[in-house]
Amino acid sequence: MKRWIALATLLVALSACSGRTVVTADVDVLSFLDEVDLSQEVTVPGSIEVYLPDADDNLFTPDGGYLVDSVPLLDQLTGFGVRVEIELENTGSDTLDIAASFRLAPASDSANIYDGNNDVALAEATASLAPGATQTVVLEASLAQGDPNLDSITSDGFRIGLDVGITGSSTVRYRLTGFALTLSQRPFDLIVP
Repeated sequence: MKRWIALATLLVALSACSGRTVVTADVDVLSFLDEVDLSQEVTVPGSIEVYLPDADDNLFTPDGGYLVDSVPLLDQLTGFGVRVEIELENTGSDTLDIAASFRLAPASDSANIYDGNNDVALAEATASLAPGATQTVVLEASLAQGDPNLDSITSDGFRIGLDVGITGSSTVRYRLTGFALTLSQRPFDLIVP
C-alpha cells in the first residue's frame, strides 16, 4: 500500500510539471574561492591587470580562470546569469581608472580565458576612483536559450574569470563582495523532443 501511495504522489507531482517548468540552481562562487582571491591591496605603477580567481598563483598573469564542473543542470541549459560585485578603494594619492570584465569560456580553454579565443566578455564596467574614494563595481549579464554564448556551457563544465585593469599611479584595495551564478533548465526538455 505504501508503494501505491508513493507512486500516486509521484504521478501527481509529475502531472503538475509541464514543458514550461524551469529548475534553477543558484551558485555562490565566493564560497569556492581561496581567501587570497577575495581581497588584496595592490600597488599600481602606471597600469596593471589582475585576473580573478587566480588559477596559477600569480594574480597578474592570465590563466584558465575557475572551472565550474560539479553543478547539476549543465546539460541543455535554457538560461545563465551572473552578478559580480567588486568593492574598490583607492588608498593612494592619485586617481585610478578601472575597467573590469566577466569572462566565460568552455572547460577546454584552460590556458587563457582572457585572450578572446573561444572566450567572451559577457559583462563590462568602468569606474574612476579619486584618492580615498570607495566604489562598488557591478558586473551583471544573462544569457537566454538560443544565445550562441550559452553553447560554451556543456556537461564538461565551463570556465569563468574576472579581468580587472587598473591605470594610474596609486594603491588600490579590492574585495569581492558578491559572485553568484544562476543556471536554469527545463527538465522536461530532456524527455520531450
